[in-house]
Amino acid sequence: MNRKIALAVVSVLLAVAVGAVIWSMRPSPTVSGAALPTFDYAAAESWAIRPAQKPPAVWEAGWDVDVVLLAAEAALEPNDRIATEKRLNDADGVLNDLAAVFDPVGPVYAPYLRAANLEADISAAFQAYLSADNRGRAFVIATDAPLPAKAASLLAADSLLRDRFAGVVFFGDADGAQRLPEGVNAASICSRRYTADEGCILDVALRRSGGKVSVTGDGPVGGRLVNGLVPWLNDHASKLAEPLGELEEVEIIEIRRPGETDDAAENQD
Repeated sequence: MNRKIALAVVSVLLAVAVGAVIWSMRPSPTVSGAALPTFDYAAAESWAIRPAQKPPAVWEAGWDVDVVLLAAEAALEPNDRIATEKRLNDADGVLNDLAAVFDPVGPVYAPYLRAANLEADISAAFQAYLSADNRGRAFVIATDAPLPAKAASLLAADSLLRDRFAGVVFFGDADGAQRLPEGVNAASICSRRYTADEGCILDVALRRSGGKVSVTGDGPVGGRLVNGLVPWLNDHASKLAEPLGELEEVEIIEIRRPGETDDAAENQD
């Protein structure tokens, strides 16, 4: 009897052990992540960094330079295990560190981006900046991701926009990294300020130390893209005029003399 009980106990223990091994060998569940919000870049909450007050437009104070910071390293990943608010806070930290590097160039605009929709988000944020915030100012794009085709097409289609586009400061992995979309020539997006040989894309290396980010090497972060830009614009570029705003629709009403009928008015004409 005792032997039967002992065998039964051993069998149960073996079954538990085998089950534990099988459980430990199961594939890890795929982390698909909760759906991230679709950012509306016309809304302030879709931007991690944006000037509290709009810098003066070119027609108000002349030429000055903005920085559009498009950082793939801060893009939000879907993750069921981390709350969206936590991921936004993490992105804030990365973007604020990077913005401190580019602050000397000018006011920084840094949108939140989604890693799974990186190209679409970069294009939408860039277009929103041009529509609502740029107001004729010169600007430089600082990024660690390739410039999307849609953003490149906006530059290629507008010569006045290209004139005030200082270029791309690329701080991503320099080895073999793509800077422009397939089939896009740098000359098609660059200002006429640059020769075909020099182009308007500048690679910079960043270093992180003690929680701070800085540029390796000497000289300002914008280098040749920013140096001399404003004097060149003053001598060669056209400033945008202040928009007139929407014209009010006015209804035109025919004026008649007292007692005049339609027939009388037509006969008089």
